[in-house]
Amino acid sequence: MIVEAGNMMKGLTLAFTVAQFTSTRPYLYHLTSQSNFERLLRSRELVCASELLKASKNEDWITRKRLATLTIQINGESIDLRDQQPLYAGKTVLEGGWNFAELVRQLNGRVFFWPGWRDKPVSYAERHFERYEDEKPVIVRVGTQELFDQNMQAAPLFCKYNSGSPRTTQGLGSPRGPDTFIECHRASYTASGVVEVTYLKSVQLPRKIESGVSPWGPWTAH
Repeated sequence: MIVEAGNMMKGLTLAFTVAQFTSTRPYLYHLTSQSNFERLLRSRELVCASELLKASKNEDWITRKRLATLTIQINGESIDLRDQQPLYAGKTVLEGGWNFAELVRQLNGRVFFWPGWRDKPVSYAERHFERYEDEKPVIVRVGTQELFDQNMQAAPLFCKYNSGSPRTTQGLGSPRGPDTFIECHRASYTASGVVEVTYLKSVQLPRKIESGVSPWGPWTAH
């Protein structure tokens, strides 16, 4: 269940509740390829890379970094898994017993959304889109509250980084480990500090979703 109540952890008061997050970032955005969009509309579900790799008998890629888009086949249908080029081991500080293969496994085991507002997502999402703009991806937009309500059986996990694109600060790598993806009651940052919203394995899409050719629309309802 989604936790709303606060507590104390390591001397820090709960940074935000789910209700605070939905009011701060009322929309969520997801980037996918044109070739995947028809499947998404049909299933009304987003499935993580690991589950798709298992279904396509490509399990060896679950812990291997993708240097280019990987196209897999499931029941005769092609699915594109986006590259992980910005994921540099040398720019991370791995914690809690994680190694680089475990980091890749953790990323592949999640569905990702960028938070935002009705008119645009956070700047991280804009830069992500610009990187793949020439591929003409599809941007999916959903209401934050609607997505959370559709998936009440699972808690959204939040991240304050672009987890797949670590950056160095003053020569120090960006931390990645068991505390990278956490529930809101464990966060040491505010709702406005969230960069990614994730779900493990898969997420059901709400009744209404919208698609656009850019993070700023125009939008088509589905």
